[in-house]
Amino acid sequence: MQKPLNFENQLEIVFLSLEQGTFSPALLEEIGLLETLSLSESDSINFERLLDLLPKILQYPDAKSVELLKVSLVHITDIHRFLEIIYPILSKLAYQDKHIEYAIDLTQICLQLGSEDDLFLLGSLYALYTLARNYLKAGEIIERIFKSSPDFDIQLYGKYLALDLSLKQGNFLEIESLSSQYKEAIESIDLIITKPINPVLKQFLPSLTHLLFYIEDNPRQIRTLQNKLSQIYQNSLTNINIHQAKRSQDKLKIGYISCNLRRHSIGWLSRWLLHYHDREKLEVYLYLINQNEDDITDKWFVNKDNFVHRLDEHIPAIVQQIQEDQLDILVDLESMTSPTICWVMALKPAPIQITWLGLDSTGLPSIDYFLVDPHVVPADAQQYYQEKLWRLTPSYLAVDGFEIGLANLTRKDLNIPDDAVIYLTSQSGYKRHLEMIKMQLTILKKVPNSYLLVKGFANKDIIKELFEKLAQEQNVPLENLRFLTFDTNEETHRANLQLADVILDTYPYNGATTTLEVLWLGIPIVTLVGAQFAARNSYTFMLNAGITEGIAFNAQEYIDWGIKLGTSEDLRSKIHWKLWNSRQNAPLWNAQQFTKTVEDAYLAIARP
Repeated sequence: MQKPLNFENQLEIVFLSLEQGTFSPALLEEIGLLETLSLSESDSINFERLLDLLPKILQYPDAKSVELLKVSLVHITDIHRFLEIIYPILSKLAYQDKHIEYAIDLTQICLQLGSEDDLFLLGSLYALYTLARNYLKAGEIIERIFKSSPDFDIQLYGKYLALDLSLKQGNFLEIESLSSQYKEAIESIDLIITKPINPVLKQFLPSLTHLLFYIEDNPRQIRTLQNKLSQIYQNSLTNINIHQAKRSQDKLKIGYISCNLRRHSIGWLSRWLLHYHDREKLEVYLYLINQNEDDITDKWFVNKDNFVHRLDEHIPAIVQQIQEDQLDILVDLESMTSPTICWVMALKPAPIQITWLGLDSTGLPSIDYFLVDPHVVPADAQQYYQEKLWRLTPSYLAVDGFEIGLANLTRKDLNIPDDAVIYLTSQSGYKRHLEMIKMQLTILKKVPNSYLLVKGFANKDIIKELFEKLAQEQNVPLENLRFLTFDTNEETHRANLQLADVILDTYPYNGATTTLEVLWLGIPIVTLVGAQFAARNSYTFMLNAGITEGIAFNAQEYIDWGIKLGTSEDLRSKIHWKLWNSRQNAPLWNAQQFTKTVEDAYLAIARP
């Protein structure tokens, strides 16, 4: 009888097959490695060798890979080090490779390593369940977090996730109570400053207020709170000594850091600036953080004109790379939406740091400037921003347009008459504010033979129930509502937008990319202008596309514009042609001139 292979021999076979490109997870069973790990005593397997193996194998989604992790648990002697190596792999599997269920299975197994209430893994599992749109399981994770500890910071983290889950689903019927409790908890955060903050909550400190932007338009209060949280966060990192790089004397060195230079709003909108940058004046560095790459990445970002660094979420390595590049300016494209990038920016690896394009600005003391324009924040906004507002004129953003695919949806498919007026609201569940829905339904009620299309990522059952409940309260016929699923790609989405006669924007968080797409297609839009950055994007875009029709400054004006545009085909036609002609001369569609404006700003900031 042949003697079974020992662990080291089995490893060599696996590594050789990986090197030759012939590996299959079935090999783990064929050579007896799974049995070896299952039957071996906990101290008989070399942990370092196991740590070499697991990160490589777990990237192969398969039941045998899952089994490998299960039988390896008893041999993992350094849990913290193991998780530090494995977590970026789990993140990549879920967010880049879209193997969400597999990542969930692996995360559940990792929870068996230590405490079943490991906050880091529970938070990761919550995010994975919402990514899979398994909102029931996500809710169960939140309950586990609440029950895990009565400590203030753990309870605050639970409230953050609870509010996030309701917003993701579009469940605005329960938002008021949740947001009130949550905001009160954030305002009390001074209670925990005197003791170490749980590391999981700490990484979210600069992000804690971003949920409030979807609920209320109160920038003076929310931004002040944002600045305080970011100050607490940055103070917690001061024990790390970061040496700033020397500023270059030749070409200006500009770095952009993001995890979304791909088919994502940040990718679609930033590509033109990167495309038009004058390489005779600038050296452009891109820091792609744990990012999936697609056709947009390949065409617009990863090319010989840019110095590209692909990095995982290991913060010291990111900081070191930025320092080695000796940038003049580092530009954050994500703002408060990426905990990893917030951490990097807080450590100040570049002498000048700027926020542009992402969700508002973080309020971190390490951020020097926030690029805005004369309209996207009010004239007095500097009073509640920590960062210096640098107003680009006339717009903080410009693009040269969007690719349009083929529509796969018609009026006939939706059982809507050819002579009907179609309104469309296309946003995520986060933006489904109760008062805004009521205003949209009022417009629908006042315009004969009109229909409302509701589209966007959310819990489809909750969204349908929400709109239908409010429609019944206002005596709006339910048969005039249509609920659409999201399209498979952006090009098809844009083509299908052309079904609409009028777009009804959201408030207090406007559309941004959607508004730009709509204006490019020449479709009239109604927007309500607020005070915060998120409530003024459509306003500045419309002005810079050359139209004022549809801009409202109060609820009644929003309703009036909606009715006027719905009942006047001539007005819609006039706006359509104004927008169509604006492609030739409007600032919003002149990305080359915009790029020159940004470069002039960089030079003025870096070399005054």
